[in-house]
Amino acid sequence: MTAVKSLSAHLDARSEAGRPLTLWWRDDDLETPSEALSTCLGALEDAGVAAAFAAIPAGLTAAAVKALAGSRSVLFVHGWAHANHAAAGEKKCEFGPHRPLADRLAEIVRGWDRVRAVGGARAIPCFVPPWNRIGDDLLPALADTGITALSAFASSKRRAPRAAVPRLDTHIDLIDWRGTGAPVSGETLATRIVQHDGVDGPVGILSHHRVTGPDAWAAWRPVLQLLGAHPAVRWLTPGDALARAGMEETERRIG
Repeated sequence: MTAVKSLSAHLDARSEAGRPLTLWWRDDDLETPSEALSTCLGALEDAGVAAAFAAIPAGLTAAAVKALAGSRSVLFVHGWAHANHAAAGEKKCEFGPHRPLADRLAEIVRGWDRVRAVGGARAIPCFVPPWNRIGDDLLPALADTGITALSAFASSKRRAPRAAVPRLDTHIDLIDWRGTGAPVSGETLATRIVQHDGVDGPVGILSHHRVTGPDAWAAWRPVLQLLGAHPAVRWLTPGDALARAGMEETERRIG
């Protein structure tokens, strides 16, 4: 049995048990419009998915926001410049303990102001730390920056530390960063969705449009079509997913 058929059977079982699978989507590193962005938007639209695009504030352009026109996409705050401040040999990190806390907090404020100014009604004050890494000393202070939610990547090795704002983490990365560095296959995507059956809350899928070509979106299409058509699946908008995580006033009207 293929992984896609196994996923279909898994969803059938969830449907019979009255256990809907809730999903949401985040795509990282938005700065400028591109053919890759258009391909991503087209694939998500075909699947009926409203995504959160984590925008790099220092590089975000009005043209990129304009490219989202006609979609239900929203913008999260993806650090400031996606710059690595970790020492040589350490894992890359922009908002780790390598700089004074006050400097990092000021950049978060600056980043939210920039995304809100460029993104308008699409902007939501949810902070996405580059490389999904953030210093623990920042977590209690996030609420002082205008940020009202945090989104990173859920680790299977340790429970995410508590923050002063609700967390809405992703769980399935569509890029094999630690292996080939290429997009995963459709079979791998299907398998990972089944493996995340026990997640508490909506399962977050993470894509990176800038390093994803049309072939990868075509490989994922059967899985996305299955998810879009199956009665056991509930795709949440980013606002609805944040509301479930505990963030207030997430409703936005995108014109």
